[in-house]
Amino acid sequence: MINIHFSAVILVLLTLISTMLAQSTIPIGVLALLVTLSVMVKGQQITDIFMELNTAPTKWRWLLLSYVILVPLILATIIYI
Repeated sequence: MINIHFSAVILVLLTLISTMLAQSTIPIGVLALLVTLSVMVKGQQITDIFMELNTAPTKWRWLLLSYVILVPLILATIIYI
């Protein structure tokens, strides 16, 4: 199991990386993909580590994890279309 402090460091690093990417000259398609992946990882960390839903009933955990995956995918799809 990941330590809560290690997870917090991962969240901060992913936020800093996303900020740096937003200010770079990376093409919008690549940027959208990288930020979407970052949001997915951050959401999974928050759901499992900080909300401690890794030990919750399966339906509640999957409900929140599906939200973390579906919303960024929908937004990325909108950007690509």
